[in-house]
Amino acid sequence: MVTKKNKNSKNSDSIFFSLVLKKFISLLMKDGKKSKAEKILKNILIKISLKGYSPTRTLILALNNVKPFVEVRNVRIKGKAFQVPFPLKVSRQINASFKVFLQTTKGKKKIENLLVEEFINSSFGRSQSVKNTLNLHKLAAQNRLFTSYRWF
Repeated sequence: MVTKKNKNSKNSDSIFFSLVLKKFISLLMKDGKKSKAEKILKNILIKISLKGYSPTRTLILALNNVKPFVEVRNVRIKGKAFQVPFPLKVSRQINASFKVFLQTTKGKKKIENLLVEEFINSSFGRSQSVKNTLNLHKLAAQNRLFTSYRWF
């Protein structure tokens, strides 16, 4: 049986990528200066392409390597605090991964150059952001005993 390919598969990929870029711009923005955040993102994508990598592919690979599948929340039950792992929805995973990227460059002057290096290294799986995500997953695995304390 021959299956037909979806004509809009490339279009849906570009729609997903544009939504991801919009989310990153809104997280990158400070004091409502959206045009400045857009310029920073444009410069980041240009610098990635100048280094010989595909900007869209690099950004998606980096996002997938840093994306956490669970988060650990503190839950108090009977006066004791437990670290309980919670599964995340895809939109929250994307948001958390971009926050990890921005957290690694917090307080630095050359944010564009640092984000370019972070995206490229994360796409290969060898950046500080990937290590943070792996540590989070390890913590969630250690505390999986307390998953019964989730309320859903």
